[in-house]
Amino acid sequence: MPTMFTVPWRWTRTARPAQTVVFVSRFDARGARARLALLGAGIRLRGAVLAAPGALGVSLRAHPFGGRYYTLSMWEDEEALLAFAHGPDHRVAVKRIAALGPVSGVLISREDGSTRPRWREVLRWADGVEPGPYRMASATSEPGTVRS
Repeated sequence: MPTMFTVPWRWTRTARPAQTVVFVSRFDARGARARLALLGAGIRLRGAVLAAPGALGVSLRAHPFGGRYYTLSMWEDEEALLAFAHGPDHRVAVKRIAALGPVSGVLISREDGSTRPRWREVLRWADGVEPGPYRMASATSEPGTVRS
């Protein structure tokens, strides 16, 4: 699927620990309006991630003509990610996008906090999980290996 664009990876000023948590999400939009709404929501949420305590970095990839969108974020630990996920910025975004199409997410623990995952690896993780109603599945750091 050709990529329309990737919003480049941006690190926060937070010091990077040796072990990190990466969250990857995939959104499949239904229809043109949903595609525009997901694009806008992703860009707004990117700013919220960059300001969130414990966030280390974030990037987005959009395939608007195919209706598929991906997010990639790295966190100090799972607690920081969950605090963001339960916070107002994320809750508002989820409320807006939940009806736009199926969603999938993969949570990965990584030993190397100094580098971000590459998109090729990220896409294999995200595409290895069946999209559905908003939920989260876990994966090992081995691409393509998914646990429920």
